[in-house]
Amino acid sequence: MNKRMIRNIVLIVLMFVPYLSKAQTFTGMAAEQKAQNTPEGWTDVELPQLPEITSANTFNIKDYGASTSAEDNTKAIQKALDAVPANGGMVVIPAGTWMFGSKDQMTSQTEVLSIKSKTILHLSANATLKLVEYGKAPNSKIVFIGCKNRGKGITDIIIEGEGETSVIDGQGARWWLAKENKETFNPGAMIRFEQGKRFLLRNFKIQNTPGVNITISNGGKASHATIHDVTISEPASEIGKGKASHNTDGVAIWGPYVNIYNCNISNGDDNVVCDNDAQYIHVWDCYFGTGHGASIGSYTHNIKHVWFDNITMNGTTAGIRLKTGINSDGTLRGGGEEDFRFTNFTMTKVKNPFSMDCFYDKKYNSDPLVDKENARAVDSTTPTYNGILLQNVKTTDVCAGNAIFLIGRPESHIRNITLDNVQISAKKGIDIRFVDNLIFKNNSKITVSSGSLWLKDFDSSWDDQCNAVATSIRNITTARKEADHYVYDLGGRVVRNNSQTEDIKGLNKGIYVYNNKKYVAK
Repeated sequence: MNKRMIRNIVLIVLMFVPYLSKAQTFTGMAAEQKAQNTPEGWTDVELPQLPEITSANTFNIKDYGASTSAEDNTKAIQKALDAVPANGGMVVIPAGTWMFGSKDQMTSQTEVLSIKSKTILHLSANATLKLVEYGKAPNSKIVFIGCKNRGKGITDIIIEGEGETSVIDGQGARWWLAKENKETFNPGAMIRFEQGKRFLLRNFKIQNTPGVNITISNGGKASHATIHDVTISEPASEIGKGKASHNTDGVAIWGPYVNIYNCNISNGDDNVVCDNDAQYIHVWDCYFGTGHGASIGSYTHNIKHVWFDNITMNGTTAGIRLKTGINSDGTLRGGGEEDFRFTNFTMTKVKNPFSMDCFYDKKYNSDPLVDKENARAVDSTTPTYNGILLQNVKTTDVCAGNAIFLIGRPESHIRNITLDNVQISAKKGIDIRFVDNLIFKNNSKITVSSGSLWLKDFDSSWDDQCNAVATSIRNITTARKEADHYVYDLGGRVVRNNSQTEDIKGLNKGIYVYNNKKYVAK
């Protein structure tokens, strides 16, 4: 082999070095595009648009002074992030443990690490980005990893790893204890994109965050985010003082066009939650461990078109959980809530499989008649939950809480809930108030292990098309001395005095007791 041939071979190899580098660290968007899974009639979630990644636009934090022996690397990591050119590039966190997050190392007033447009933050295999301990990190709602200028004008950001050995660790245990001890507890989200569009989070693990793990948007100002193959891990919130995590929502969504899939989420609050302005949200093929389930609210203004599909739950406190809250000044948090689909759920060791609470944060009255007498005037903040589908949902064991718990508002009922092929077994029965058109269909079956199936059915209507809620009522406690001519609802209240007639026509759909017999009004 002559020298010229050797030289040509070397040149060819050098030409392909950038492509080899790209193959090792950045897979591009082709696979992402294939995995979109956009529901019919919805707009595709947009993906980041980035340049080819080569050695020329790749920046290793070690080259900017970061060290695994350093107490804090915030400034060094930020220098690497700032080095990314306007047309884009990648910052690499190599293998090792890299501390960050000290207040005195911050160069921004709004986030600890600031990412600009067209940047990939890449965590190598066996790389851990670890937040400094409680007391050193900011404790005033400052975001730990975010975008410059709170994301104004930001586009095209990727945070990625190489699997579960690529870790972001929040060292949250001392933070959670601070909350229990009533010390200062105001952690920001670990990752938050407040404004901008086209975000991608993939292939890494977040663990022990002080508060919320990932937040997408603020007031609908950020959109088009994709999250997949991300593991989130914190302790449950119910395991006792000194061990529990608090307010560690997995993914909190406050804007439109978000895809979440192939994620494994266990934490101490909502696993995935949609709040104000969340629209066209698609969550599929996920595992939820401890946490508060597939959640909507409690900030629910303008939430529409949300679909959770193929979700496996194990040990989750709540399964499907919709709520809307009341602010400290007494105003409501809702308005415009519609089109929610929860399909193909399997629940094991889930306490409350299906609940809706439109009095969340405050206490509804034990006697719904009192709430009805105190109904508010309807305004733009009144919750209007409408169009909820549960399809192919089953529990594999007996849930410890209520089978179904639906608390609407007297001035604005929850409307049009369909349970299609839903099998729920629970210790406690059904409690519904201010609900219109609850439908059981297609082999749905609700069973309780003890007591009455219908605990409360107040000012509600339902249609059992498949004998889903057939029950033998053992007893009820009546509100006044029992008499054969009174008609009672399952809360024991007299709803009619039949001293002159033996007719139950005209009653709302439901189950009633009259003359020591059960009657179903359809």
